[in-house]
Amino acid sequence: MDSTLDTKVTLLSSVNKVKKSYRLIVLLLLLLGLANIVTAQDNKDNLLYLPYAPPAIHGTILFYIQDLQKQTGVSISYSSSFLHLNKKVQLSGKERTTGDVLSTILQGTGIQAAALNGKIFLLREQSQTQYYTISGFVKENGSKELIIGASVYDPITKKGTETNAYGFYSLQVPDTCKGIVFSHIAYQSHYQPLPPPDDGQMNIYLQPHGMLQTVTVSGDKNKVTAQPGDLNMPVGYLSNFPALLGEKDVLKSLQLYPGTGSSLESSSNLLIRGGGADQNLYLLDGVPLYHTGHLFGLFSIFNGDAVKDVSLYKDAFPARYGGRLSSVVDIRTKDGNMKEWHGSLTVSPVSASAVIEGPIKRDESSMSLSIRRSLVDLLYSRTLLNDYGKYFLYDINFKMNQVINERNRVYLSFYKGQDKMFIKSDNPTINLFDDYNFDWSNITTALKWTSVINPRVFTHTTATYSRFYNVFTQNSLIPISFYDSLFVKGKGVSRIRDVSLKNETEYAISNNQHLSFGLGYTYHNFAPTAYHTNISAGEATIRKAPIYYMADVSAYAEDELSLFNDKLIVRPGLHFGALIQSSSFYASAQPRIMVRWQLAPNQFVQASFTKMTQFLHQLTTPVINLPTDLWVPSTDNIKPEHAFSYSLAYQRQWNSQWRFNLNVYYKQLKDIVTTNTVLNIFDNSDLWEKKVIAGSGYNYGSELLLEKTQGKLTGILSYTLSWAWRQFDRLNANKMFPYKEDRRHNLSLGLKYRFNPTWYVSASWKFASGAPFTLPLQIFPDFDWSRNIKGYLDERYSPFSTNQLNYLPYFARLNNYRLRPVHHLDIGATAHFGKDRKFQHVVTAGVYNVYNRNNPFIVSFDQFSYLSFDAVYPLQLYQYSLFKTLPYLSYTLKF
Repeated sequence: MDSTLDTKVTLLSSVNKVKKSYRLIVLLLLLLGLANIVTAQDNKDNLLYLPYAPPAIHGTILFYIQDLQKQTGVSISYSSSFLHLNKKVQLSGKERTTGDVLSTILQGTGIQAAALNGKIFLLREQSQTQYYTISGFVKENGSKELIIGASVYDPITKKGTETNAYGFYSLQVPDTCKGIVFSHIAYQSHYQPLPPPDDGQMNIYLQPHGMLQTVTVSGDKNKVTAQPGDLNMPVGYLSNFPALLGEKDVLKSLQLYPGTGSSLESSSNLLIRGGGADQNLYLLDGVPLYHTGHLFGLFSIFNGDAVKDVSLYKDAFPARYGGRLSSVVDIRTKDGNMKEWHGSLTVSPVSASAVIEGPIKRDESSMSLSIRRSLVDLLYSRTLLNDYGKYFLYDINFKMNQVINERNRVYLSFYKGQDKMFIKSDNPTINLFDDYNFDWSNITTALKWTSVINPRVFTHTTATYSRFYNVFTQNSLIPISFYDSLFVKGKGVSRIRDVSLKNETEYAISNNQHLSFGLGYTYHNFAPTAYHTNISAGEATIRKAPIYYMADVSAYAEDELSLFNDKLIVRPGLHFGALIQSSSFYASAQPRIMVRWQLAPNQFVQASFTKMTQFLHQLTTPVINLPTDLWVPSTDNIKPEHAFSYSLAYQRQWNSQWRFNLNVYYKQLKDIVTTNTVLNIFDNSDLWEKKVIAGSGYNYGSELLLEKTQGKLTGILSYTLSWAWRQFDRLNANKMFPYKEDRRHNLSLGLKYRFNPTWYVSASWKFASGAPFTLPLQIFPDFDWSRNIKGYLDERYSPFSTNQLNYLPYFARLNNYRLRPVHHLDIGATAHFGKDRKFQHVVTAGVYNVYNRNNPFIVSFDQFSYLSFDAVYPLQLYQYSLFKTLPYLSYTLKF
């Protein structure tokens, strides 16, 4: 009974517990339902939960904000100073409320939406700073000519960049940035206030200064603009200092700076840090050139009236360049005025040139045409030159550019230059048996397409064609008997043709990181030398040259990093090149690294290492700058040349006026080539490869630059102390010897004083140690004419005379003597009239070699006479000087 009762009590207690639990669950459910009802009512009242149907999934932040206000009638408050309204966004398609859409379009901005007092506020966290990208082109005001190397920087954060070779810039700025400064030494600085934050394109137009004060050197983004091994020259600098015969020359202007020189007095040929002329890569609007000399190399083929910008790289080569060992000279020509037509006409003692530029369609397309022709044959052909021969040259530069839209542009450029020279056999200076004709020409064409992919990515694609063509003819009249003679006509031909396609891309990842990369392909067609002979109208003898078809493939990548608040800049890069022929293949990976550290404000230390590979070779002859040298490719027997360059530099600037650079460098050369005999286009075409020998070399030295860049008095002082050594297995008993381009001391001083905006005076003085040359230690008389064994006949000795005394020299070592130093003082004055008028006049006068120095141009160890073949010739060393004191006057009309 008790147990039953206990069981009932237990059951009843359990039932009561279940009832209580049930009531608790019901209560909880009632409370949750009430909470849901309250929450639903709050959500209904919360503006972020209002239903909203977006009209599209693509749009800008501003588009969705305006549409939200229109559909819901709710006011949205925000600050345009930190909200990037024109930023393009994409919805997922699942957004159903105002909050959903705002959350999506504000994602990653650090901005949140909050509903308060019947409005929606877009608020930013205090610690958030947003960056956006501005980009565009910097142009000259009026002409719309794109400006290369313009500085673009934020004056608050001191972050900045420079415009590239096409005038394009890309810079990331904080949303608190109020304005950007744009500057260039040739233009007035410009402060541009920024609109509300926007990843958009902003083109800037700079107002030109009157006359340029100095050259600018490309470099740091802040104040110090000089970079060792990297020189950028605006075209106006060409008129700063006296010029030989009034001819403005790009390459001679570069020779004022340390590490540069010339092979001969007044030559435009560049020798960079002891390297040969063939080790310089010359680019005209991106097209390589193989011969750059006019008038025996006295001035270059680059017409100063057509050139816009010149860049010279001696070390720390950017990864996009390859193919040469010593330097890169990158020359850009003028694009043409987009607004109105302008032109100029210049007359100097040597040449006349004309320039015309203007819009084809205003603000959309333009063209620039420059023509230069020598006056020597026209002015003196009936007097002086009539007894010696004839010479004339001309240049044509043409460029057209078409703006497709704000992001795309197309350029078409063309150049042709030609020299023709005729030397008569009966000229009174040199008794020759033959008439000689030289005819050489360059043709280049480039088609470029530049495109702004987005504000951070800029790309350009270039297709080019180039041809260097050289023809030599020789007409001989050889007496057979008293009544008869034999007429011989010979013709030598050498040519190079290139077709290439390349793409280069620049990606501004951030203000502290810039990435560039590209690909290139070049098809080479080499015919080094071919010779044709026709005797007395008989059947011609043709000696054809082997033709080399080969492909040159290149690729590169480079990353420039700015670290520790711009205190350290590191630029690693890699250039890859490959030469592909039917019988040979060469590949080369060429690492590059540049490190620049800021020691203190306006003080830097820079170090660099570069490997360069050269697949092409120039086989030279020791004569004046005529195109008789051979350009040949690497073959199975001739390897590519290599250079390993190291440099260390210190640079400083004071008061934005004074600039100082000190640079030391060392370069190791491997597999460089030379010949063990005289070799040119007249040699047997199938023997040239057997005469080539390979060796090694070293170039090292130090360079000093002091330059004043502002004020009425500006100037430059440069000094180079250098050594250049070579070693070849079959030359000089396998011993090291000074290279022919070794110039121990090289000093340049240039000063310019501007009295007023109308006229100024200038002076320059250059000094260079004498070039090494070889003299015999002993000389033996040669009575039996052993020099002419095996059919060798030197035309300097008459084959019809029997009483000549010939000599045999004995050479113990190469380049055992030096010529006299070369130095000269030049002065000039320039006056500008009518600067504010439609027609302007520029008169330039000067004197070259004021103190009449007899500088060695050519030295000949010779048996030679001007008088008669019957005389006994003494053996002498002759020095020939080209220019003594020489005044000049040139005139330019601008309109």
